[in-house]
Amino acid sequence: MDDDRNGVLLVRVWIEGGSDQFRARLTSPGADGSVSGEDERTVAVASSPEAVSQAVRSWLGAFLRGR
Repeated sequence: MDDDRNGVLLVRVWIEGGSDQFRARLTSPGADGSVSGEDERTVAVASSPEAVSQAVRSWLGAFLRGR
């Protein structure tokens, strides 16, 4: 049996029209592996590249701790 753990984190970024505001949404797939289904879990939302980096670091830390 394979004991390897793996994880998927999807980072979507965009600039909101009219305001030029940076936005990001970090999601993890649902139980079926889909990143567009109802089971999709929002990990974080961010309004700066620095906040995205912090959210990714936090997610990686949780992954490494086995959560």
